Amino acid sequence: MKKILLATDLTVNSDRAMERALKLAVGTRAKLHIINVMPAYKAKGFGTTFKKDTEDLIKGYIFDYKDSEHIDITITAIQSREPFAEILGYAQKIKADLIVMGMHGKAKFPDLFVGTTIERVARKGAQPILMVKNKPTGPYQSILAGVDFAPASRAALRMAMEIAPQGVFSAVHTYQVAVAYPTMANYAIEAYAHTEETNKKAMDAFLKTEISHFKKEHNGKTKRLSGKMVEGAAYETLVKEARKAKADLIAIGAHGGPVLTPSKLGGAAEYILAHPPCDVLVVRE
Repeated sequence: MKKILLATDLTVNSDRAMERALKLAVGTRAKLHIINVMPAYKAKGFGTTFKKDTEDLIKGYIFDYKDSEHIDITITAIQSREPFAEILGYAQKIKADLIVMGMHGKAKFPDLFVGTTIERVARKGAQPILMVKNKPTGPYQSILAGVDFAPASRAALRMAMEIAPQGVFSAVHTYQVAVAYPTMANYAIEAYAHTEETNKKAMDAFLKTEISHFKKEHNGKTKRLSGKMVEGAAYETLVKEARKAKADLIAIGAHGGPVLTPSKLGGAAEYILAHPPCDVLVVRE
């Protein structure tokens, strides 16, 4: 990882995101870009003054961080009425490998989640996004990766390995078997067995490839990457498994929709961002 972009609105939640971004920059030796999108003020000269004050405030936060002298940091305050567009434009300009943002206050409610800055960045951007919920206490230790064997979930797991190479990873594949009518009991049993066998083969192949990647790229040990299959709805199952594993990070792939709905994230990714039990990493395919 070469470049991390922290998008901050200087609220309480964004303090946690800033601390996490600083820790990641130290751990990965990446350059850290910090952007704050300010309201577009019409008063002459006010915007320039507010820009300087904002940048000085961010410098103050950084100065208090003990390892800040080891990080290459660029700070930018921009005036705009469309924060998400500025964030995505800046991320594209610097070719950011990761965007870090704090959890928006509205993210607790799915119906209010739509329209928040982080939701728009996640829907319309191409870069991986790390949404920080909890105050960092150190590097990520327990990471749960939602796996459906598609390119996006593989990319999410690999990005998680990059930002937490010393962590313990659990790849969880959720699935559901269609309910059959009583007269179709034999068919249901066969369908269930077939689903189990197909998923197990896919998981074994997935783990074999990712363990090899982990060992090659991050000197990761086999015992720190395991996989399991769990029957149930994706969102509820992943959150339940994350709590059981005491995960401090969930990594999940987001699937793009068809041409007419290019902003679609995918149900599980959207629900987890709306109800995050911990920090969430979302990677698009």
